[in-house]
Amino acid sequence: LNAMSYLYLSFSLVALGKLAAAEAACRKALELSPDGISFRYWLAMVLESQGRREEALAEALLDKFDWSRLACLGCLHHFMGRNEESATALAQLKEAGADLSAFQIAQVHAVRGETDEAFAWLERAYDQRDAGVSMVKSCPWFDNIKGDPRWGAFLRKVGLAD
Repeated sequence: LNAMSYLYLSFSLVALGKLAAAEAACRKALELSPDGISFRYWLAMVLESQGRREEALAEALLDKFDWSRLACLGCLHHFMGRNEESATALAQLKEAGADLSAFQIAQVHAVRGETDEAFAWLERAYDQRDAGVSMVKSCPWFDNIKGDPRWGAFLRKVGLAD
């Protein structure tokens, strides 16, 4: 039993729109590795995608990693209409790890509808070879910017275009 395998399975299930199965796979990953890096981050995203924002927030608050907890809080607070809390989490995320969290910073900007900033941070993530870029196409928290012409160009650049 490998926790990372369950997490990767969850990624694939989200891309297929199978959110209940994605949640189950992510919970299995957490059962096997309660402090796994990005496990609660991903579970929070899956729960939010199911409209379960309070549960997502509870999971995010349990995350021991600043970058993932702050990214989740930036997104979740925005979804919940708590714009000041969202902005605070984003500012803290930038302060704590702009060199290591460019993808997550882009994600928060995308959720907040800050398209120019989202693309600037996606470019930075690409330049930094951030592993998160490999998931950009299936990540639901980029939905706000997928209609922008830069989206297709970015997907081509990173080798994820259809």
